[in-house]
Amino acid sequence: MKVNFFIDHPVFSIVISILIVIVGFIGLTLLPIDQYPQITPPVVKISASYPGASALTVSQAVATPIEQELNGTPGMIYMESSSSNSGGFSATVTFDVSTDANLAAVEVQNRLKLAESSLPGEVVQNGISVEKQAASQLMTICLTSDDPKFDEIYLSNFATLNVLDLLRRIPGVGRVSNVGSRYYAMQIWVQPDKLASFGLTVKDLQTALKDQNSEAAAGVLGQQPINGVDITIPITTQGRLSTVNQFENIVVRANPDGSIIRLSDVARVSLEASSYNTESGINGGNAAVLNIYMLPGANAMEVAESVKATMKEISHNFPEGLAYEIPFDMTTYISESIHEVYKTLFEALFLVIIVVFLSLQSWRATLIPIVAVPISLIGTFGFMLIFGFSLNMLTLLGLILAIGIVVDDAIVVVENVERIMEDEKLSPYEATKKAMNGLSSALIATSLVLVAVFVPVSFLSGITGMLYRQFTVTIAVSVIISTVVALTLSPVMCSLILKPDNPNRKKNVVFRYINMWLHTGNRKYMHGITACISNPRRVMLAFGIGIVAILLLNRTIPTSFLPTEDQGYFKVELELPEGATLERTRKVTDRAIEFIMQDPAVAYVQNVTGSSPRVGTNQGRSELTVILKPWQERDDETIDDVMNRIRNELQKYPESKVYLSTPPVIPGLGSSGGFEMQLEARGDATFDNLIQAVDTLMFYASQRKELAGLSSSLQAEIPQLYFNVDRDKVKFAGVPLADVFSTMKAYTGSVYVNDFNMFNRIYRVYIQAEAPYRKFKENLNLFFVRGKDNAMVPLTSLGDASYTTGPGSIKRFNMFNTSIIRGEASKGYSTGQAMTTLEEIVQEHLPSNTGVEWSGLSYQEKKAGGQTGLVLALVFIFVFLFLAALYESWIIPIAILLSLPVAALGAYIGVWICGLENDVYFQIGLVMLMGLAAKNAILIVEFAKEQVDAGTPLIEATLTAARLRFRPILMTSLAFILGMLPMVLADGPGSASRQAIGTGVFFGMIAAVAIGILLVPFFFVYIYRLKGKFSQKVKRS
Repeated sequence: MKVNFFIDHPVFSIVISILIVIVGFIGLTLLPIDQYPQITPPVVKISASYPGASALTVSQAVATPIEQELNGTPGMIYMESSSSNSGGFSATVTFDVSTDANLAAVEVQNRLKLAESSLPGEVVQNGISVEKQAASQLMTICLTSDDPKFDEIYLSNFATLNVLDLLRRIPGVGRVSNVGSRYYAMQIWVQPDKLASFGLTVKDLQTALKDQNSEAAAGVLGQQPINGVDITIPITTQGRLSTVNQFENIVVRANPDGSIIRLSDVARVSLEASSYNTESGINGGNAAVLNIYMLPGANAMEVAESVKATMKEISHNFPEGLAYEIPFDMTTYISESIHEVYKTLFEALFLVIIVVFLSLQSWRATLIPIVAVPISLIGTFGFMLIFGFSLNMLTLLGLILAIGIVVDDAIVVVENVERIMEDEKLSPYEATKKAMNGLSSALIATSLVLVAVFVPVSFLSGITGMLYRQFTVTIAVSVIISTVVALTLSPVMCSLILKPDNPNRKKNVVFRYINMWLHTGNRKYMHGITACISNPRRVMLAFGIGIVAILLLNRTIPTSFLPTEDQGYFKVELELPEGATLERTRKVTDRAIEFIMQDPAVAYVQNVTGSSPRVGTNQGRSELTVILKPWQERDDETIDDVMNRIRNELQKYPESKVYLSTPPVIPGLGSSGGFEMQLEARGDATFDNLIQAVDTLMFYASQRKELAGLSSSLQAEIPQLYFNVDRDKVKFAGVPLADVFSTMKAYTGSVYVNDFNMFNRIYRVYIQAEAPYRKFKENLNLFFVRGKDNAMVPLTSLGDASYTTGPGSIKRFNMFNTSIIRGEASKGYSTGQAMTTLEEIVQEHLPSNTGVEWSGLSYQEKKAGGQTGLVLALVFIFVFLFLAALYESWIIPIAILLSLPVAALGAYIGVWICGLENDVYFQIGLVMLMGLAAKNAILIVEFAKEQVDAGTPLIEATLTAARLRFRPILMTSLAFILGMLPMVLADGPGSASRQAIGTGVFFGMIAAVAIGILLVPFFFVYIYRLKGKFSQKVKRS
């Protein structure tokens, strides 16, 4: 189908564009909105508990058998686990981004079943949970009250019973967690001395509870086969108990004299919280804190609206004095960021229109690109829906980049038609036909080159590849649509609305100056090309220096994965000395909250006391989430300003250390911003060797200026009480050794016995000694076990107790004992440099049996590191092969490729001057630049080659091509450069991403226009001459 067909069938051409717009609008209304696409690797979390066990015991008895089975799960990238002194065990298995999360969870579940036979019975009884970890926290809801009767236990259970289930049923909600939950439990507070005086042990209590608090089927009266009975009657009986009174009346022992010992005689029974290890609150007050996580692929805005509507409805039934608030809502940041991107989009569009108008100098001519750009951009939304994309930061940034490209084709068409109308005095219709005959192949070629640039990088693996695809597919689709519009609608509009200029009418003074400037520029451009062709050695020397400069800058500019964004919140971790009680931690936490709340930029402070993102549940830790006021209310203060103020104050606290961290750049990739290194004890290295290695690393790291906020997850020297059992004495006393350990564990650590029913739910029954009996080492004297002849034997007669130290929690990474080293790069340095520094320290100062691995975002950064070269190599190869096929020559494409490094040099210099980093966004910008610079070069080379083939002398053909193409190249490039300006000057939420991608492209394009278009004609002549010399040599031989 010839292009003239569309000029002769204007309605057909218009219908194509209308269909593209309709498809685009359908896509726009149906596309989900999210901060980032679903690019986080699937993570499966395993949780188990072994109450009363030490970290070492949990590590050996629980972690080892589970990890042995999980190791090597298909698709697994790495596995990490934590065993704590509270008896808790948790492991996370991170899978490759291409792995199906549901299949991964099933595979983990199957492998856990194989491990169960090797686990202690109590661990299996307590239950082992397997869940897919939701990547992004959507929002936080807090239930609060000033009424003292609504304490934390009430709030927590009210949320569980009345809020949690309703929220879980909302479409798009993946998980709702009750942070610091005080879930109800029946607590049996035993008095060991009373128990011993009756000749009873804790084992007797467990037996009585299991016997008298259990469900049992009692049968049916009149069960078939039977005759002469008219009705069947099920027999019911008291099964599980449900009230405190019922538990108090449990018979522990019936004596021969007719007396009965009940549970209330030896213990206090109360309905309380199942665990007191953590506390949660908001702004210093009690609160039930609910974190809501989203399902992958769900529309964040829709889910958030549904949650808010549901909470509004539920709140009508709240008791008086109880309220809720939403301190954290990720959609605020998402909507603000996307709003900023839209603003940038329209600013770029406005600037592009101004450039187009000043270049074409006619509203009629300007109207054609103005119509073409929205059609290309809107049409892209439809294809984004087909490809399963979402409206996110990356796809919208891709569209901003596309503005400057999609306008190109329309400008080239209009400029060419106007030139032919003016030079050959043809009517718009005839001029359009002639222009399109010469332009169609060039338009298709340049668009295909752009697509060829983006195709190879789309096939990169992992998260980097997925990030690239968001940009490349978006831009490639918009480029293809713009080419379709340029071949169909733009010629039709040219033939219908353009009018020949009246030569007698004087142009506007602004246009006269612009034309004069363009004419002068064109003349100087010709002189420049002539000078370059006349001095090939100097040009080649300068070109060589440029290549060296690129290589040097590539090594000099710091690398990172993605820029750190101000997401409106950050985390503070307070670390008290090991073994500190929750009471001590609470006092420090309350003081910190009081100070932070006075900061004018802070809106909320959410706390979970007794927990830490680095070490898990630990009474000596406290995690504060500081949520800032909206960006407009902060008086231009950045998140760094607020963090520095708070850090400076909290560092003065003598009783605690403080660590501040920003959230991860991509939700779900790691637990915080900065870097995350695993320092492993490999081979014959012991836990003590790991402690020494961490101390050495921290010492040398503190002397390096690249590192800041360094912290280790290692809990080495924690006070512990060691009970040395004399096994000979135990045997002589006739006491089962297991009873010694289980008695100590039950009194001091709490034992889960069985369950009871209440509020249509199942709750647990726990046994533990009353508080005064588990305060000091001397209390062990009151713990008795039964020996031979029913004699009550005190535990202290069977062993000695002494104070010692040991690990508080044991972390493992890929089955090695590890310490997680977290931190961030100092101001002026990148995470890439910080990571390299740490690796250097490990290599120089630590023994060979100490290994290093990276996790979270650092793993992805390491994996993506060094891909710039690969990406650019792929781009060059694809463009070269495509051009070779287009021109049926292996030599001519070299002229185009040799002009591309100038654009790259400009990008590197721009990023270096602005103090930015070589990250994924910069690399995407580089790919884009290669395509645009190649497009400019093709416009010159295509025309020059036609002239040479027609018999025009080489230099004359080259100069003519450069002179004729100067104006359209300058116009399209200026349009693109000004379209990038709002991104370079971006501020507000999400600005770091816009600056990262815009700056390199902006400066690179300036270099491509200022220097690159001089080199294209030079290299074209240089290569053609080489080709001629080579041909002559071949003929002679």
